Amino acid sequence: MPPPAPRGTISPVEALPTAVTGFVGAAGEGPVDSPVTVRSAAAYHAVFGPSLDAGRPLGHAVDLFFAGGGTQAVVVRAAGPAPEQLVPTEGPGGLHALDHSGITVLVVPGLTTDHPEQVRVALARCAAYRAVLLLDLPPGPWTSDVGRRLDEVDEHRERAAAYHPWVVVDGLAVPPSGAVAGVVARTDAQRGVWKAPAGVELRGIDGFTEALDRTRTDELTDAGVSALREFPGRGRLVWGARTLAGAQTGDPAARYLSVRRLTDHVLASLTAGLAVVADRPSDAALWADVRRRTEQFLHALWLQGAFAGSKVDEAYGARCGPGQTMTEVDVRAGRVVLSFWMAPLRPAEFDVHTVTLQAAVPPTGLGQVGRDRVDLGRVVSRYLGETEKNLGRVLDGAQRPGPVLGFDEADALFGRRARRAGSTDEADALFGRRADGSPTDDSGAHDPSEEPEPR
Repeated sequence: MPPPAPRGTISPVEALPTAVTGFVGAAGEGPVDSPVTVRSAAAYHAVFGPSLDAGRPLGHAVDLFFAGGGTQAVVVRAAGPAPEQLVPTEGPGGLHALDHSGITVLVVPGLTTDHPEQVRVALARCAAYRAVLLLDLPPGPWTSDVGRRLDEVDEHRERAAAYHPWVVVDGLAVPPSGAVAGVVARTDAQRGVWKAPAGVELRGIDGFTEALDRTRTDELTDAGVSALREFPGRGRLVWGARTLAGAQTGDPAARYLSVRRLTDHVLASLTAGLAVVADRPSDAALWADVRRRTEQFLHALWLQGAFAGSKVDEAYGARCGPGQTMTEVDVRAGRVVLSFWMAPLRPAEFDVHTVTLQAAVPPTGLGQVGRDRVDLGRVVSRYLGETEKNLGRVLDGAQRPGPVLGFDEADALFGRRARRAGSTDEADALFGRRADGSPTDDSGAHDPSEEPEPR
Protein backbone atom coordinates (compact mmCIF):
# COMPACT_ATOMS: atom_id res chain seq x y z
CA MET A 1 0.00 0.00 0.00
CA PRO A 2 1.33 3.50 -0.78
CA PRO A 3 2.83 5.25 2.26
CA PRO A 4 0.88 8.05 3.96
CA ALA A 5 1.72 11.52 2.75
CA PRO A 6 3.80 13.82 4.97
CA ARG A 7 2.47 17.12 6.16
CA GLY A 8 2.54 20.03 3.75
CA THR A 9 1.93 17.94 0.66
CA ILE A 10 -0.71 18.49 -2.00
CA SER A 11 -4.27 17.37 -1.34
CA PRO A 12 -5.43 13.86 -2.31
CA VAL A 13 -6.73 13.33 -5.83
CA GLU A 14 -10.50 13.08 -5.77
CA ALA A 15 -12.43 10.90 -8.20
CA LEU A 16 -14.53 12.95 -10.60
CA PRO A 17 -18.10 11.90 -11.47
CA THR A 18 -18.22 9.35 -14.27
CA ALA A 19 -21.74 9.24 -15.80
CA VAL A 20 -22.30 12.93 -16.50
CA THR A 21 -24.67 12.59 -19.44
CA GLY A 22 -25.35 15.38 -21.93
CA PHE A 23 -28.37 15.41 -24.27
CA VAL A 24 -28.86 17.59 -27.34
CA GLY A 25 -32.13 17.67 -29.30
CA ALA A 26 -35.26 19.52 -30.32
CA ALA A 27 -38.01 20.28 -27.81
CA GLY A 28 -41.27 22.22 -27.79
CA GLU A 29 -40.37 24.56 -24.94
CA GLY A 30 -37.48 25.80 -22.85
CA PRO A 31 -34.36 27.90 -23.43
CA VAL A 32 -32.49 27.36 -26.68
CA ASP A 33 -28.75 26.63 -26.75
CA SER A 34 -28.48 26.84 -22.97
CA PRO A 35 -27.55 23.79 -20.84
CA VAL A 36 -30.10 22.89 -18.16
CA THR A 37 -29.43 20.25 -15.49
CA VAL A 38 -32.42 18.01 -14.69
CA ARG A 39 -32.66 15.21 -12.13
CA SER A 40 -35.82 13.45 -13.20
CA ALA A 41 -38.08 12.97 -16.19
CA ALA A 42 -40.64 15.21 -14.51
CA ALA A 43 -38.06 17.98 -14.11
CA TYR A 44 -37.19 17.67 -17.80
CA HIS A 45 -40.82 17.99 -18.92
CA ALA A 46 -41.40 20.94 -16.59
CA VAL A 47 -38.75 22.86 -18.54
CA PHE A 48 -38.93 21.45 -22.06
CA GLY A 49 -42.54 20.30 -22.39
CA PRO A 50 -43.95 16.90 -23.45
CA SER A 51 -42.22 14.27 -25.53
CA LEU A 52 -42.89 14.88 -29.21
CA ASP A 53 -42.98 12.84 -32.41
CA ALA A 54 -40.38 10.51 -33.90
CA GLY A 55 -38.74 13.45 -35.67
CA ARG A 56 -37.95 15.05 -32.30
CA PRO A 57 -36.97 12.14 -30.03
CA LEU A 58 -35.22 14.10 -27.26
CA GLY A 59 -38.08 13.76 -24.76
CA HIS A 60 -38.36 9.99 -25.25
CA ALA A 61 -34.59 9.61 -24.92
CA VAL A 62 -34.52 11.51 -21.62
CA ASP A 63 -37.50 9.50 -20.33
CA LEU A 64 -35.69 6.24 -21.13
CA PHE A 65 -32.50 7.53 -19.51
CA PHE A 66 -34.20 8.09 -16.17
CA ALA A 67 -36.25 4.90 -16.49
CA GLY A 68 -33.00 3.00 -17.02
CA GLY A 69 -31.29 4.30 -13.90
CA GLY A 70 -29.94 7.74 -14.77
CA THR A 71 -30.07 10.31 -11.98
CA GLN A 72 -28.90 13.54 -13.62
CA ALA A 73 -28.66 14.91 -17.16
CA VAL A 74 -27.49 18.12 -18.79
CA VAL A 75 -29.93 18.98 -21.58
CA VAL A 76 -29.51 21.44 -24.45
CA ARG A 77 -32.49 22.33 -26.60
CA ALA A 78 -31.19 22.98 -30.11
CA ALA A 79 -32.73 25.53 -32.42
CA GLY A 80 -34.31 22.75 -34.46
CA PRO A 81 -34.23 19.01 -35.28
CA ALA A 82 -32.02 19.23 -38.39
CA PRO A 83 -28.60 17.57 -37.97
CA GLU A 84 -26.78 20.86 -38.66
CA GLN A 85 -28.85 22.51 -35.89
CA LEU A 86 -28.15 19.73 -33.41
CA VAL A 87 -24.43 19.65 -34.21
CA PRO A 88 -23.30 22.81 -36.01
CA THR A 89 -19.84 22.73 -37.49
CA GLU A 90 -18.89 25.61 -35.17
CA GLY A 91 -20.32 26.95 -31.90
CA PRO A 92 -21.78 28.29 -29.84
CA GLY A 93 -25.18 26.63 -30.43
CA GLY A 94 -26.42 23.06 -30.25
CA LEU A 95 -23.81 20.58 -29.10
CA HIS A 96 -21.30 23.37 -28.48
CA ALA A 97 -23.48 24.73 -25.68
CA LEU A 98 -22.26 21.73 -23.63
CA ASP A 99 -18.68 22.99 -23.66
CA HIS A 100 -17.17 23.08 -20.15
CA SER A 101 -20.16 21.23 -18.65
CA GLY A 102 -18.05 18.22 -17.64
CA ILE A 103 -20.03 15.62 -19.58
CA THR A 104 -18.58 12.12 -19.98
CA VAL A 105 -21.39 10.59 -22.05
CA LEU A 106 -22.99 12.35 -25.04
CA VAL A 107 -26.42 11.52 -26.50
CA VAL A 108 -27.77 13.23 -29.60
CA PRO A 109 -30.96 11.21 -30.23
CA GLY A 110 -31.43 10.48 -33.90
CA LEU A 111 -27.97 11.61 -35.00
CA THR A 112 -26.85 8.67 -37.13
CA THR A 113 -24.19 7.63 -39.59
CA ASP A 114 -26.42 9.16 -42.27
CA HIS A 115 -24.96 12.47 -41.02
CA PRO A 116 -21.18 11.88 -41.28
CA GLU A 117 -20.12 15.52 -40.91
CA GLN A 118 -22.13 15.98 -37.72
CA VAL A 119 -20.82 12.68 -36.33
CA ARG A 120 -17.27 13.86 -37.04
CA VAL A 121 -17.85 17.14 -35.15
CA ALA A 122 -19.53 15.34 -32.24
CA LEU A 123 -16.63 12.91 -31.86
CA ALA A 124 -14.10 15.73 -32.01
CA ARG A 125 -15.91 17.42 -29.15
CA CYS A 126 -15.97 14.12 -27.24
CA ALA A 127 -12.20 13.87 -27.64
CA ALA A 128 -11.93 17.35 -26.13
CA TYR A 129 -14.32 16.47 -23.27
CA ARG A 130 -12.86 13.00 -22.60
CA ALA A 131 -16.36 11.73 -23.32
CA VAL A 132 -17.96 8.99 -25.43
CA LEU A 133 -20.79 9.29 -27.96
CA LEU A 134 -23.65 6.78 -27.85
CA LEU A 135 -24.34 6.70 -31.55
CA ASP A 136 -27.64 5.67 -33.15
CA LEU A 137 -27.74 3.85 -36.45
CA PRO A 138 -30.38 4.72 -39.05
CA PRO A 139 -33.85 3.26 -38.41
CA GLY A 140 -34.71 0.02 -40.14
CA PRO A 141 -32.97 -3.32 -40.48
CA TRP A 142 -29.21 -3.80 -40.54
CA THR A 143 -27.81 -3.88 -44.04
CA SER A 144 -24.39 -3.88 -45.66
CA ASP A 145 -25.03 -0.28 -46.71
CA VAL A 146 -25.31 0.71 -43.03
CA GLY A 147 -22.00 -1.03 -42.42
CA ARG A 148 -20.34 0.93 -45.23
CA ARG A 149 -21.56 4.19 -43.71
CA LEU A 150 -19.96 3.17 -40.44
CA ASP A 151 -16.64 2.85 -42.21
CA GLU A 152 -16.85 6.57 -43.02
CA VAL A 153 -16.38 7.33 -39.33
CA ASP A 154 -12.59 7.45 -39.46
CA GLU A 155 -11.61 9.79 -36.60
CA HIS A 156 -12.00 9.08 -32.89
CA ARG A 157 -13.77 5.78 -33.55
CA GLU A 158 -12.72 4.67 -30.07
CA ARG A 159 -15.10 7.29 -28.66
CA ALA A 160 -18.21 6.06 -30.45
CA ALA A 161 -20.36 3.16 -29.26
CA ALA A 162 -23.10 2.27 -31.75
CA TYR A 163 -26.21 0.23 -30.92
CA HIS A 164 -28.81 -1.58 -33.04
CA PRO A 165 -31.80 -1.86 -33.44
CA TRP A 166 -34.10 0.98 -32.42
CA VAL A 167 -36.48 0.43 -29.50
CA VAL A 168 -40.26 0.63 -29.33
CA VAL A 169 -42.03 2.86 -26.78
CA ASP A 170 -45.82 3.23 -26.82
CA GLY A 171 -45.89 2.01 -30.40
CA LEU A 172 -43.29 4.52 -31.54
CA ALA A 173 -39.83 3.64 -32.90
CA VAL A 174 -37.26 5.54 -30.82
CA PRO A 175 -33.45 5.72 -31.14
CA PRO A 176 -31.84 3.49 -28.49
CA SER A 177 -29.12 5.90 -27.27
CA GLY A 178 -31.19 7.34 -24.40
CA ALA A 179 -32.07 3.89 -23.08
CA VAL A 180 -28.43 2.75 -23.32
CA ALA A 181 -27.32 5.92 -21.49
CA GLY A 182 -29.55 4.85 -18.60
CA VAL A 183 -27.84 1.45 -18.55
CA VAL A 184 -24.40 3.13 -18.51
CA ALA A 185 -25.40 5.37 -15.59
CA ARG A 186 -26.88 2.44 -13.65
CA THR A 187 -23.81 0.27 -14.22
CA ASP A 188 -21.50 3.07 -13.07
CA ALA A 189 -23.50 3.56 -9.87
CA GLN A 190 -23.88 -0.11 -9.01
CA ARG A 191 -20.64 -1.67 -10.24
CA GLY A 192 -18.19 1.07 -11.28
CA VAL A 193 -17.11 2.79 -14.47
CA TRP A 194 -14.71 -0.11 -15.16
CA LYS A 195 -17.60 -2.59 -15.55
CA ALA A 196 -18.89 -3.14 -19.08
CA PRO A 197 -22.50 -1.95 -19.52
CA ALA A 198 -23.41 -5.24 -21.20
CA GLY A 199 -25.68 -8.12 -20.28
CA VAL A 200 -27.81 -5.49 -18.52
CA GLU A 201 -31.56 -5.06 -18.88
CA LEU A 202 -33.00 -2.14 -20.81
CA ARG A 203 -35.87 -0.57 -18.92
CA GLY A 204 -38.88 1.41 -20.09
CA ILE A 205 -39.13 -0.12 -23.55
CA ASP A 206 -41.79 -2.36 -25.11
CA GLY A 207 -39.55 -4.14 -27.59
CA PHE A 208 -37.23 -3.74 -30.58
CA THR A 209 -37.88 -2.88 -34.19
CA GLU A 210 -35.85 -5.93 -35.28
CA ALA A 211 -35.22 -9.28 -33.64
CA LEU A 212 -31.58 -10.31 -33.91
CA ASP A 213 -30.33 -13.88 -34.03
CA ARG A 214 -26.80 -15.13 -33.40
CA THR A 215 -25.71 -14.75 -37.02
CA ARG A 216 -26.86 -11.15 -37.28
CA THR A 217 -25.33 -10.37 -33.89
CA ASP A 218 -21.97 -11.67 -35.12
CA GLU A 219 -22.23 -9.43 -38.17
CA LEU A 220 -22.81 -6.43 -35.95
CA THR A 221 -19.91 -7.35 -33.68
CA ASP A 222 -17.58 -7.64 -36.67
CA ALA A 223 -18.63 -4.09 -37.66
CA GLY A 224 -18.01 -2.74 -34.14
CA VAL A 225 -21.74 -2.43 -33.31
CA SER A 226 -23.30 -3.65 -30.06
CA ALA A 227 -26.53 -5.60 -30.39
CA LEU A 228 -29.72 -5.12 -28.41
CA ARG A 229 -31.44 -8.48 -27.93
CA GLU A 230 -34.32 -10.14 -26.15
CA PHE A 231 -33.77 -13.45 -24.38
CA PRO A 232 -36.55 -15.63 -22.91
CA GLY A 233 -36.43 -15.47 -19.14
CA ARG A 234 -33.77 -12.74 -19.14
CA GLY A 235 -35.48 -9.81 -20.78
CA ARG A 236 -34.28 -7.18 -23.23
CA LEU A 237 -30.56 -6.67 -22.85
CA VAL A 238 -27.64 -4.62 -24.07
CA TRP A 239 -25.56 -7.37 -25.66
CA GLY A 240 -22.09 -5.97 -26.15
CA ALA A 241 -19.92 -3.02 -25.08
CA ARG A 242 -17.31 -2.38 -27.76
CA THR A 243 -16.46 0.83 -29.52
CA LEU A 244 -16.51 1.35 -33.28
CA ALA A 245 -12.74 0.82 -33.19
CA GLY A 246 -13.20 -2.57 -31.52
CA ALA A 247 -12.92 -4.59 -34.70
CA GLN A 248 -9.80 -2.74 -35.85
CA THR A 249 -7.48 -2.53 -32.85
CA GLY A 250 -6.06 -4.51 -29.97
CA ASP A 251 -5.59 -1.43 -27.77
CA PRO A 252 -7.88 -2.05 -24.78
CA ALA A 253 -8.60 1.66 -24.27
CA ALA A 254 -9.80 1.87 -27.87
CA ARG A 255 -11.45 -1.54 -28.15
CA TYR A 256 -13.68 -1.70 -25.08
CA LEU A 257 -16.13 0.97 -23.94
CA SER A 258 -15.51 0.27 -20.26
CA VAL A 259 -11.71 0.57 -20.61
CA ARG A 260 -12.06 3.75 -22.67
CA ARG A 261 -14.23 5.29 -19.97
CA LEU A 262 -12.05 4.09 -17.09
CA THR A 263 -9.00 5.57 -18.81
CA ASP A 264 -10.82 8.87 -19.33
CA HIS A 265 -11.91 8.87 -15.69
CA VAL A 266 -8.38 8.31 -14.38
CA LEU A 267 -6.81 10.89 -16.71
CA ALA A 268 -9.46 13.52 -15.93
CA SER A 269 -9.28 12.94 -12.17
CA LEU A 270 -5.47 13.06 -12.07
CA THR A 271 -5.27 16.14 -14.29
CA ALA A 272 -7.80 18.00 -12.13
CA GLY A 273 -6.47 16.75 -8.80
CA LEU A 274 -2.84 17.52 -9.55
CA ALA A 275 -3.43 20.95 -11.09
CA VAL A 276 -2.38 22.47 -7.74
CA VAL A 277 1.25 21.84 -8.70
CA ALA A 278 1.04 25.17 -10.53
CA ASP A 279 1.56 26.83 -7.14
CA ARG A 280 4.59 24.75 -6.20
CA PRO A 281 8.23 24.84 -7.34
CA SER A 282 9.28 21.86 -9.44
CA ASP A 283 11.62 20.05 -7.07
CA ALA A 284 12.19 16.57 -5.64
CA ALA A 285 9.55 17.06 -2.94
CA LEU A 286 6.91 17.91 -5.53
CA TRP A 287 7.84 15.00 -7.81
CA ALA A 288 7.56 12.58 -4.89
CA ASP A 289 4.24 14.18 -3.95
CA VAL A 290 2.82 13.75 -7.45
CA ARG A 291 3.89 10.11 -7.60
CA ARG A 292 2.52 9.38 -4.11
CA ARG A 293 -0.85 10.99 -4.78
CA THR A 294 -1.17 9.16 -8.08
CA GLU A 295 -0.42 5.82 -6.46
CA GLN A 296 -2.91 6.49 -3.68
CA PHE A 297 -5.63 7.32 -6.20
CA LEU A 298 -4.89 4.20 -8.25
CA HIS A 299 -4.71 2.10 -5.09
CA ALA A 300 -8.24 3.13 -4.12
CA LEU A 301 -9.50 2.09 -7.56
CA TRP A 302 -7.68 -1.24 -7.28
CA LEU A 303 -9.34 -1.96 -3.93
CA GLN A 304 -12.71 -1.33 -5.58
CA GLY A 305 -11.91 -3.86 -8.30
CA ALA A 306 -10.99 -1.55 -11.17
CA PHE A 307 -7.71 -3.31 -12.00
CA ALA A 308 -6.50 -6.86 -12.43
CA GLY A 309 -3.70 -8.27 -10.33
CA SER A 310 -3.54 -9.73 -6.85
CA LYS A 311 -0.60 -7.49 -5.91
CA VAL A 312 0.06 -3.79 -6.33
CA ASP A 313 2.87 -4.25 -8.83
CA GLU A 314 0.54 -6.37 -10.97
CA ALA A 315 -2.18 -3.70 -10.95
CA TYR A 316 -0.68 -0.23 -11.27
CA GLY A 317 2.38 1.96 -10.81
CA ALA A 318 3.70 5.47 -11.33
CA ARG A 319 6.94 7.39 -11.90
CA CYS A 320 7.79 11.07 -11.80
CA GLY A 321 11.15 12.80 -11.83
CA PRO A 322 14.37 13.52 -13.74
CA GLY A 323 16.00 10.49 -15.25
CA GLN A 324 12.66 8.65 -15.19
CA THR A 325 10.08 10.80 -16.91
CA MET A 326 11.68 14.24 -17.21
CA THR A 327 14.64 15.86 -18.90
CA GLU A 328 16.68 18.81 -17.69
CA VAL A 329 14.75 20.92 -20.19
CA ASP A 330 11.49 19.86 -18.51
CA VAL A 331 12.83 20.76 -15.08
CA ARG A 332 14.03 24.19 -16.17
CA ALA A 333 10.63 24.89 -17.79
CA GLY A 334 8.72 23.79 -14.69
CA ARG A 335 7.15 20.83 -16.48
CA VAL A 336 6.23 17.90 -14.24
CA VAL A 337 5.85 14.74 -16.30
CA LEU A 338 3.97 11.86 -14.69
CA SER A 339 3.94 8.36 -16.18
CA PHE A 340 1.52 5.81 -14.80
CA TRP A 341 0.29 2.40 -15.82
CA MET A 342 -2.71 0.30 -14.89
CA ALA A 343 -4.05 -3.14 -15.72
CA PRO A 344 -7.75 -2.96 -16.68
CA LEU A 345 -9.79 -5.98 -15.73
CA ARG A 346 -10.10 -7.08 -19.34
CA PRO A 347 -7.64 -7.57 -20.83
CA ALA A 348 -5.25 -7.94 -17.88
CA GLU A 349 -2.28 -6.05 -19.31
CA PHE A 350 -0.69 -2.69 -18.54
CA ASP A 351 -2.07 0.41 -20.20
CA VAL A 352 0.56 3.18 -19.97
CA HIS A 353 -0.23 6.91 -19.97
CA THR A 354 1.61 10.20 -19.54
CA VAL A 355 0.31 13.38 -17.91
CA THR A 356 2.26 16.65 -18.22
CA LEU A 357 1.62 19.27 -15.54
CA GLN A 358 2.94 22.81 -15.19
CA ALA A 359 4.57 23.76 -11.92
CA ALA A 360 5.98 27.14 -10.95
CA VAL A 361 8.90 27.99 -13.23
CA PRO A 362 12.18 28.18 -11.26
CA PRO A 363 13.21 31.81 -10.78
CA THR A 364 16.09 33.17 -12.79
CA GLY A 365 16.61 36.20 -10.59
CA LEU A 366 18.33 36.50 -7.22
CA GLY A 367 20.50 33.62 -6.26
CA GLN A 368 19.61 31.09 -8.96
CA VAL A 369 20.54 30.40 -12.56
CA GLY A 370 18.40 27.62 -14.01
CA ARG A 371 17.88 24.97 -11.35
CA ASP A 372 21.09 24.40 -9.46
CA ARG A 373 23.70 27.10 -10.08
CA VAL A 374 24.17 30.29 -8.12
CA ASP A 375 25.24 33.61 -9.58
CA LEU A 376 27.01 35.13 -6.60
CA GLY A 377 27.12 38.42 -8.41
CA ARG A 378 23.44 38.70 -7.44
CA VAL A 379 24.16 37.74 -3.82
CA VAL A 380 27.18 39.71 -2.58
CA SER A 381 26.61 43.33 -1.68
CA ARG A 382 28.97 45.98 -0.41
CA TYR A 383 26.91 45.89 2.76
CA LEU A 384 27.64 42.90 4.96
CA GLY A 385 24.17 42.62 6.44
CA GLU A 386 22.51 42.54 3.04
CA THR A 387 25.03 39.97 1.80
CA GLU A 388 24.31 37.72 4.80
CA LYS A 389 20.56 38.01 4.17
CA ASN A 390 20.89 37.18 0.48
CA LEU A 391 23.24 34.29 1.08
CA GLY A 392 20.92 32.91 3.76
CA ARG A 393 18.05 32.85 1.27
CA VAL A 394 20.16 30.94 -1.25
CA LEU A 395 21.32 28.37 1.31
CA ASP A 396 17.78 27.90 2.64
CA GLY A 397 16.62 27.11 -0.88
CA ALA A 398 19.48 24.68 -1.37
CA GLN A 399 18.34 22.64 1.65
CA ARG A 400 15.34 21.33 -0.32
CA PRO A 401 15.88 17.77 -1.56
CA GLY A 402 17.15 17.45 -5.07
CA PRO A 403 18.98 20.57 -6.26
CA VAL A 404 22.75 20.84 -5.79
CA LEU A 405 24.12 24.28 -4.96
CA GLY A 406 27.05 25.27 -7.14
CA PHE A 407 29.23 28.40 -6.75
CA ASP A 408 30.77 29.67 -9.98
CA GLU A 409 34.18 31.33 -9.64
CA ALA A 410 33.51 31.83 -5.93
CA ASP A 411 37.08 32.62 -4.97
CA ALA A 412 37.50 35.26 -7.62
CA LEU A 413 34.08 36.77 -6.92
CA PHE A 414 34.59 36.96 -3.18
CA GLY A 415 38.03 38.42 -3.61
CA ARG A 416 36.84 41.07 -6.03
CA ARG A 417 33.81 42.03 -3.92
CA ALA A 418 35.83 42.17 -0.70
CA ARG A 419 38.39 44.47 -2.28
CA ARG A 420 35.67 46.74 -3.62
CA ALA A 421 34.00 46.94 -0.26
CA GLY A 422 37.19 47.62 1.66
CA SER A 423 36.55 44.54 3.76
CA THR A 424 36.24 44.47 7.53
CA ASP A 425 37.31 41.64 9.77
CA GLU A 426 33.73 40.32 9.76
CA ALA A 427 33.67 40.28 5.98
CA ASP A 428 37.05 38.52 5.88
CA ALA A 429 35.69 35.81 8.16
CA LEU A 430 32.53 35.41 6.10
CA PHE A 431 34.27 35.27 2.74
CA GLY A 432 37.35 33.36 3.92
CA ARG A 433 39.69 35.98 2.39
CA ARG A 434 41.59 39.06 3.37
CA ALA A 435 41.18 42.30 1.53
CA ASP A 436 44.27 41.49 -0.56
CA GLY A 437 42.71 38.24 -1.71
CA SER A 438 44.95 35.89 0.36
CA PRO A 439 43.30 33.13 2.42
CA THR A 440 42.52 33.80 6.10
CA ASP A 441 43.69 30.26 6.84
CA ASP A 442 47.51 30.58 6.96
CA SER A 443 48.07 26.88 7.51
CA GLY A 444 48.96 26.28 3.87
CA ALA A 445 48.43 27.26 0.29
CA HIS A 446 45.16 26.32 -1.45
CA ASP A 447 45.39 23.98 -4.43
CA PRO A 448 42.26 24.38 -6.62
CA SER A 449 42.88 20.99 -8.21
CA GLU A 450 41.98 19.33 -4.90
CA GLU A 451 38.41 20.67 -5.02
CA PRO A 452 35.65 18.89 -6.95
CA GLU A 453 34.00 20.83 -9.72
CA PRO A 454 30.75 22.51 -8.76
CA ARG A 455 27.73 20.65 -10.12
